[in-house]
Amino acid sequence: MPRHLIVLTATLLLAACQSAAPIRYYTLLPPTSADAAPAQDPAWQIVVDPVAVPAQVDTPYIVVREGRNALVPVDGQRWAAPLAEEVRAAIIDGIAGEVGASTINSAAADSRLPVYRLRVSLRRFDSVLGSQALIDAGWSIESTRDAKRNASCDSQVAVSIAAGFPALADGHQRALAELARRIASGLEALHAGRAASVCVAANKG
Repeated sequence: MPRHLIVLTATLLLAACQSAAPIRYYTLLPPTSADAAPAQDPAWQIVVDPVAVPAQVDTPYIVVREGRNALVPVDGQRWAAPLAEEVRAAIIDGIAGEVGASTINSAAADSRLPVYRLRVSLRRFDSVLGSQALIDAGWSIESTRDAKRNASCDSQVAVSIAAGFPALADGHQRALAELARRIASGLEALHAGRAASVCVAANKG
């Protein structure tokens, strides 16, 4: 290949690389607060199963809703980890901030403490730029030692957001924090023996 063509090709490739938009990563975990209370010995424990997320948004890319029926994955805007892992981590973080319980895997359960299993399935995880972040979830909690102590609930959280992807990620952080607060309220009701009022306790306020 003639030298001038080699130089031209290299120049075009370099220009293409330089003009490519950088990939930005977003997390659903809020920053750690310096004012967070120190961990205390838990009165009970929670096993959080892997979270189910809708297949349409289960991609590395942030998927935004456009109009009534379009879902668009956005190149260059990604979640920091698989969405299901991000959601689970955010829920665990939110519950830990609400109740005096530790999150464990089933193998690490302390036989001296009550243990509850939490399952969360997201039916919708909608992202509308400049409008709202919406989460529609079904979740269930049950005692691992008392089959009669269980409940299944539904929660929908919608948060208004400003324009831009940072605002979108922040909106979903706030929505998940609210979902975690509701689940924590339900867990407390179940632990107190009020299984019939778990969903009411979770979704009030």
